[in-house]
Amino acid sequence: MRVVAILFLLVQMSCEFSAQKPLVKQQPAERKMFSRSSVELKSPKSYLNRDGKNGAYDPRPQILEIDKKKGKYEFRWIGYDGKQKIVEYQRHDALDAIVEARVERTGDRRFVYTYLVKNLPTSPTYLHDLTVQTFSSDIKDEHIPTRDDIMVGHMAKYIPQFSEGIWRRFIPLGEIKPKIHPGSSIEFKIVSLSRPGLVECKATAGDITLKGVGEHMPTELEKAMPGFDELASCLTIGPDERLASLTQSGKVKYLLDNLSKFVEAGWMAGDTPRIYEDLLRRNDLVGAYHQAKNDLKSEFVTNEVFYIIEGLLN
Repeated sequence: MRVVAILFLLVQMSCEFSAQKPLVKQQPAERKMFSRSSVELKSPKSYLNRDGKNGAYDPRPQILEIDKKKGKYEFRWIGYDGKQKIVEYQRHDALDAIVEARVERTGDRRFVYTYLVKNLPTSPTYLHDLTVQTFSSDIKDEHIPTRDDIMVGHMAKYIPQFSEGIWRRFIPLGEIKPKIHPGSSIEFKIVSLSRPGLVECKATAGDITLKGVGEHMPTELEKAMPGFDELASCLTIGPDERLASLTQSGKVKYLLDNLSKFVEAGWMAGDTPRIYEDLLRRNDLVGAYHQAKNDLKSEFVTNEVFYIIEGLLN
């Protein structure tokens, strides 16, 4: 009778433990594509008449959506000659693409960041350029080898969308090397002393110049173009010198604060974030590193998660 009672108690404890500790279900990570902007192109609600050959006239400016998937529009108005003018326009976020980042450590303790950008076969147009955010002052001092196929530069800080950090811009030169059309890919590199952190990334799709029609479009149509607000965007990793000054608790907090962004980027899914949250709540950064190392092999996390944790540990 006593044996039965003990067995019953053990079974009951096991059930209670199972209820308290549900099974963790991890899912394979899958990087998200660049997000398209929420900017809408709309015909101007008000506009001024123009001075034509026969006096003031109504130019009737309007913006028509031609193909939503491809992001194609027509800017229309009545020209000075009384005839309708049409300028074709393609949104600069009309892109189906993903970016994968890898990091290697060199013998002189520098980090080499490699960005593989894949313009997917479903993409409406080609990749014009990629711009990566960094938070490392040595980026501007980095020697950039001259290349015939890629132009490298930095975005001006006075542009609101690029005011935070230092943004490195890569432009494939289509005249020399074929453009990065749908189904193609290209790699860009950044070298820095700073370890990897979470940063933003922007991409521009298609032609950035418009084909003219012999006269300027009405000012109201020009102002309706969204500019840098219209770029495709995503999260990636890049040099961040601020991480070097973090304490142990600061590193743990950094990871905890960004777990939701790892999920947003598609770098982890299912119950995987909860595993890291449990480890980090116990201040176990080493455990999070080993978890990430194993999860990377099992494809439960992407490179980006592993490199960030590895960088914080070393």
